[in-house]
Amino acid sequence: MKERSAAKTATIDAPPPVAPAGSGDVVTEMRHRYDELTQSQKRIAEAIVEDPEFVAFATVDKLASKLGVSPSTVVRFAYRLGLDGYQDLQARVRVRVRTQLRTSAGDGGEGRMTAHLGASVFARSFDHDVENLRKTVFGLSTQDLELAVEVIARARRLYVIGAVTSFAVAYYAALALDRIRGETILLNGEDHALASQLVGLQPADALLIYTFPPYASSSVRAAKWANRQKTQLIAVTDTPISPVGQLVQIVLPTVASGVGAQNSLVAAMAVTNALLNGATLARKTDAMDRYGRVMKLMNEWDQFVLKPDD
Repeated sequence: MKERSAAKTATIDAPPPVAPAGSGDVVTEMRHRYDELTQSQKRIAEAIVEDPEFVAFATVDKLASKLGVSPSTVVRFAYRLGLDGYQDLQARVRVRVRTQLRTSAGDGGEGRMTAHLGASVFARSFDHDVENLRKTVFGLSTQDLELAVEVIARARRLYVIGAVTSFAVAYYAALALDRIRGETILLNGEDHALASQLVGLQPADALLIYTFPPYASSSVRAAKWANRQKTQLIAVTDTPISPVGQLVQIVLPTVASGVGAQNSLVAAMAVTNALLNGATLARKTDAMDRYGRVMKLMNEWDQFVLKPDD
């Protein structure tokens, strides 16, 4: 009764829906309208991304209390997304949660594969990485992956950026993608070099960005400049409502939390490998032909210990 009363009070002066959200994913809708939200409403959006299980089954009063906002703010947030109130919002979040539960069912229990490592930090680290990967796979869609691959495969030039720890994954992505498609440029995170590398961006180009909390400012600047040039953008980032996630056309949400001081890049590497495999298939024989020529030249230059005949 308490939830119903709060919702009824809030809907009396709630604004009309901006545009119907339809049956689309609630996280996608939040991403598209994030800039329209108040600071309190942004906290609600972040809670849905970070803890959908809680939002899916909490009363409006309980959610409001946890976030330090009023129940009416929660209901107005639902209306801002074009939904029919808090119950409609919960129904959509529950769809995500139930899908996630079905995905994880039958996995034999978390940590089973690390039982021989006991309660060590190594077991916790491996278990955490497996869970990060599971959550990442659940949050990805075939449509977004296919769109990302199409952009990567067809771009005139592909630029790749990742700063600080994200640079490791960006370096791997740029190296591997250049072997199969060419015209792939790894960007320098330093502003003076970044400006000269990006000044010639064109609409036919694409920018692939890797960024995770606390988010490198150089990656945000690169995304903003690419938007001004109408360049296609793809982000591998932790959430669609991250600073870069809000700026790009294609977001591939990737969990990067770690058990220690550093982010875990395991899921980011897995997403990168999926993109590489997709891009190779999209370019068909061209990709394998180029890869073969590159490897042949590297073997001639004695780049590897193991040779093709070994």
